[in-house]
Amino acid sequence: MTIGATSDVPLATSPGGPFPPGVEEKYLEAGGVTFRYLQGGPSRTGPMTGVPLLFLHGYPTWAEVWLPLAQILGARHPWIAPDLPCHHRTSLLPGKRSITAYREAMLAFFDSLPFDQVAVVGSSIGGTLAIMMALDRPEEVSRIVLMDAAGLTRKVPGRVIRLYVPFLAYAAVQPPSASAVQSLLRKAVFYDERYADEGWVQTIVEEWAPPERRKAYVATGFALRRPDASVASYLEHIAVPTLVLWGREDPQFLWGEGEAAARNIPTSQFAVLSGCGHFPMVEQPQEAAGLMTDFFEKIDED
Repeated sequence: MTIGATSDVPLATSPGGPFPPGVEEKYLEAGGVTFRYLQGGPSRTGPMTGVPLLFLHGYPTWAEVWLPLAQILGARHPWIAPDLPCHHRTSLLPGKRSITAYREAMLAFFDSLPFDQVAVVGSSIGGTLAIMMALDRPEEVSRIVLMDAAGLTRKVPGRVIRLYVPFLAYAAVQPPSASAVQSLLRKAVFYDERYADEGWVQTIVEEWAPPERRKAYVATGFALRRPDASVASYLEHIAVPTLVLWGREDPQFLWGEGEAAARNIPTSQFAVLSGCGHFPMVEQPQEAAGLMTDFFEKIDED
């Protein structure tokens, strides 16, 4: 991603360019899905002193959104970032595109990982799935980090529906245009509109062009309105340490909603990042990495 000569953005977060040194692209089969994922972390000769990290991106993006954050934390932490089912280069879900189906597929992926314990870091729908993993695999998930997570309220806020439904209704009939994608990114995702750049716009346009892939994206978007997409009633049952991070200017899920949800999680901390929209790992990777490192170190000390 390029945001001009004065930009301090460390790495591109749209696909297509070369991977940073030490980052590999891999594939595996799990739960009837062919997963594409990125993997990185300390070199084989360096110390792996940190807990392994599993990054779960939001809708409708890809594993590369984590690269700036992963490159910072990867000095100590081995990490894996998959494309979710129906996203980018991971194959479609074999059946219905419900959040329950996503949950089952991601558990199959999780069970294929070579780690005894991991910290799951989830953004938006990835945050919903992180909570589900903590509930379903309490012995293997040692902690979770939620970034502007979806599903923390009993119903999808009306503002989210107003932002997305017109886009999804149009996409159900024909591929969205570059101008429609850019408008959605500026209104619903980024605080700094320069992040809605050509790389992001063109990637989404290309992703939504094939009819079957576009159908899957539309179905996933509407699935977020169904009851199984909410984890609000399960927050008090999360037994692992939890860090809730929020962009203060998130136009989809207000930071106050994140703070309220954090109060219902028994062992949680809450932090808000100013000048940041829906994707802190893209707009504020340094700040997010610092908060996560402090959180991990405090757990390790205890």
